[in-house]
Amino acid sequence: MEKRIGMLQTYEIDVKVPKSVIKSGLMDPFLFSGVMGHVNILQVLDKNTGQYVAPGKLTAPERDYRVLYIFGTPDSKLHVVLGHMTGPSLSGGAIVYNGKSDDGKFEWRTEFLVEDTSSGSKIRIGLDVNYKSSALDKLMGRSPFQLAEHFIQDHIVPYLRFYMEREQVTVSEPQGLPLTEVARVEGEISEVATKIRQLISSLKTGVIVIKGKNIRASIQVSGGKPGLMKMIRGNQVITGNDVLANLLLETGQAVAVALEVDLERVLDYTSDQVLKSIELVKEKNS
Repeated sequence: MEKRIGMLQTYEIDVKVPKSVIKSGLMDPFLFSGVMGHVNILQVLDKNTGQYVAPGKLTAPERDYRVLYIFGTPDSKLHVVLGHMTGPSLSGGAIVYNGKSDDGKFEWRTEFLVEDTSSGSKIRIGLDVNYKSSALDKLMGRSPFQLAEHFIQDHIVPYLRFYMEREQVTVSEPQGLPLTEVARVEGEISEVATKIRQLISSLKTGVIVIKGKNIRASIQVSGGKPGLMKMIRGNQVITGNDVLANLLLETGQAVAVALEVDLERVLDYTSDQVLKSIELVKEKNS
């Protein structure tokens, strides 16, 4: 459902994807910029040095990026300009990104508000684009408002529909074991593996499960620290720190899901089951 408020282009879409998956994707600036289609991250501001560096040289990343803005299509004239992007930041429950070109002639701001629905999630997208350049106006052949519409209709929405709505890994809740999904990462398995530490830090007590076409793996988490690790590849079973090393060498698509375990409910359920199985000695002999 499309709405127009002033110069802000807004759109609502319902997807059959859990809220946690949507928010996890939107909080990844590299995924977000790739979906936008016209933003290429070149460098990231390093908190420790105060310098913009290539991602491979980062020690402590800030949410501030040097980017290349690309206008046009491969079939037409291309125009590129250097600029900045910042985000993600949180504002009133919304995930926000913004940016501008170095010459100040192109600026934009976008926000995403994600809500749970009975079938998945509802995403509200707001995007404001402004440029002060007749050259850009001529190149794009559209107004800033139409450019915002292009970003949403031709890039963001198709990604949500055709890629993020692809088959989700269903995690069943075993009887007596209450699990809550707190984070999810999908993509090339080697890239997923680099985010395992981030997933571990999102849990207090629980488990991380990783599933690919040819592999299955699990990592137990207790007190926010990794415990038993196990990976199954065909008939091969791998345990310990070798699991993470082997995941980095795998290829293909995979998903990693972080699941928090409600320990109090588990213990309560367990105690109930034990009580049912215990018989008093006198009752048994009477």
